[in-house]
Amino acid sequence: MTLKRLSMLQWFGLLGAGLAWAAQQVVGFGIGQAECSAGGRGFGISNDAWQLALLGCAGTLVVLAEVAAAIVFVRTRGVGHEDDPPPGRLHFFAAAALVANVLFLTAMLLDTFASVFGTLCRGG
Repeated sequence: MTLKRLSMLQWFGLLGAGLAWAAQQVVGFGIGQAECSAGGRGFGISNDAWQLALLGCAGTLVVLAEVAAAIVFVRTRGVGHEDDPPPGRLHFFAAAALVANVLFLTAMLLDTFASVFGTLCRGG
């Protein structure tokens, strides 16, 4: 695999999960607002179904980002973090992405479970 392809995979592996998490936060907030607001009640929005579907889509992107980071990490296995760029940079960012993607997926799971199993709409 060429350095250019590894670089593209590395950036997706590093940024994909964070962007998916941010999108899940924004869209999930909108879903909650749509279900709880007076204007959204007529649409019959099911927060639980939409939040779980959102987790499925965003979670898939996180898993793909983790796979991309793992591919780059394995392909640059013989390179140290301090080696000259781009191989050293690729390996360093891939290692960081392997950890960060797990954290983003955990945050997404916790957010979804809180939204689905918690009390969403409160009067008053």
